[in-house]
Amino acid sequence: MGALLFNRVFMWVGGGVARGFFFCCYMGGGAAPPPPFSGMDILAMSRLVADLQRAGRELPEAGRRLSAELSALCLAAPSGPQIVDAGLWAEEQVRDLRQRLNTIQRQHDLGTVSQAMAGFGLFGGHAPDPDGAGRLTAAAGNGDATALKALLDMQRTGRDRTLAARLNAWWRHLGAAVQDRLIAASPNLVGGLNGLPATVRDRANRRCLAGRKTAITAELERLRRTSEDAEAMVEKLEQALPGRPTGPWLVIPVELEELYRSSRKMDEAIRELGPEMRQITAVENGLALGGRNGRPPALLLQLELGGPGRTAISFGDPDEADNLVTYVPGTGTTLEGFTGDANRAAVVWDQAHYFQPDKKIASIAWLGYTAPQWEATLSLNRTVVNTNAAEMGAPALASFADGLHAAHKAASGARFTVLGHSYGSTVTGLAAQQRSGAFADQVIFVGSPGVGAVKAKDLGVGSVWVGEAPNDPVGDVGSLPLQFTGTFDDAAPYLLKVSGPLGVDPSAPEFGAQQFYVKDSGDPAHTFSAHSKYWDVNSTSLKNLGYLINGQYGALIPFPDPPVGSAEILSPLATSPSPQSPSISTRNPSPHSLPSSTPAGG
Repeated sequence: MGALLFNRVFMWVGGGVARGFFFCCYMGGGAAPPPPFSGMDILAMSRLVADLQRAGRELPEAGRRLSAELSALCLAAPSGPQIVDAGLWAEEQVRDLRQRLNTIQRQHDLGTVSQAMAGFGLFGGHAPDPDGAGRLTAAAGNGDATALKALLDMQRTGRDRTLAARLNAWWRHLGAAVQDRLIAASPNLVGGLNGLPATVRDRANRRCLAGRKTAITAELERLRRTSEDAEAMVEKLEQALPGRPTGPWLVIPVELEELYRSSRKMDEAIRELGPEMRQITAVENGLALGGRNGRPPALLLQLELGGPGRTAISFGDPDEADNLVTYVPGTGTTLEGFTGDANRAAVVWDQAHYFQPDKKIASIAWLGYTAPQWEATLSLNRTVVNTNAAEMGAPALASFADGLHAAHKAASGARFTVLGHSYGSTVTGLAAQQRSGAFADQVIFVGSPGVGAVKAKDLGVGSVWVGEAPNDPVGDVGSLPLQFTGTFDDAAPYLLKVSGPLGVDPSAPEFGAQQFYVKDSGDPAHTFSAHSKYWDVNSTSLKNLGYLINGQYGALIPFPDPPVGSAEILSPLATSPSPQSPSISTRNPSPHSLPSSTPAGG
């Protein structure tokens, strides 16, 4: 396949005056592939639209004159009507393009806009739409909540990698009044759409959070008040019962029996609302970590209350950030215990900001999947001993990454990182393979039992980093000979390679990842304490995470006594991003500390 290139075409019109028009023509053959498309220059596109408009005005007349001159020479003139049709087509296209371009110009400074806005904000009406996203967004713009829900369901499948870009362009072309109506009517749905601006999602999700808290609080008060009244009535009726022997022959009045049943139902309803109220409290506590100690306010990017629950909290605006990192937690993580995971994202922001205070940082804690639980080991889809939960969660993470890319205002220059811990690294590895080449600039795995890949190159990410504490036993799970990988062993090509239940050990040299230093915490391995200490303030691991997120590879704290041949492991590969800043001292970094809070996921 060739590239689509804009060429200037000169044609002789009438008295021999050369007129220039821009046409889009297909250039095939063996030409070198163009550089990656990174966005659209608004001024250049304005000139192209102006040229197309001029072509629409002048081509019909040129076609008619060509036909007349050829007819005068007794020559067939099929080209004349074709030129006329081309001019009419140009006029039709200009009206829509001009309207779309004006909308883009109102929302962006002159310069380069993102791939999403260029691809769908300007040309979205002509993009392939096999899943009907265009029809759904049109209906959603008219307030159809069913269409909004269908878009969320489509998003969860992760099949359409262009969906977030479509949603970004769709939302930005809606009027402010329509946007306000949608947020007011369906905040729980609008807040979950990947690709929408982060501030919009935060506004919608906070509205949903506050509304749900008000509703649950009122319902709990009603239930408790009614329960107290029922208990008082029960006590009154029981006192009125005549004294007689108790036993199976005791006859309880119908009214009292109904009160017993009603009281049990109310108690059950109160218990059922308890977990959701605790989820709300955890989210509020996580949001409260923002705006403190120099941090930016937290943004609520996702919220699903009830059941296992899901959320995403960002410290810093990901749409404006120079360096973005999304942290994916692992086994045991729940929404009720999410405050600790939000704390981890907060201290990562502290560390990255400390090392590069002139850069905008966004650090996100993402729980957009149902994490496996230790007590569900025998459950097929909630167990930690297989990849089922990761396979179900990976499409959601891939879609979330699509949204970060689509909503980011800069066309290029930002660094996207995904940080997977424990089972979260398995989710991250599978999601990366679903978006090969478009998932992130780098992935970081800490305490990883396996990432669902045999080689780092299988992830389709430019830079892959692994950090593992020497006394973290979870990091050795991938070395267990529990299953065949379907590939042959590098050291013994005649033997099939084996791995743990979640893939090979990503810290093994043959995996091909770059490793960074994590200091032994001093805890006995059997306590698994080291598995939760990668985010300890002032730890070597947290400092190195900060350097990696900023792309400061030359400043990484090295292994104290590297084995022979490890120099290549510590140096970024040729495909890695170049260091963005010089090495800086890491002797005494002192980011603002937070109260210790270990997430349930370890």
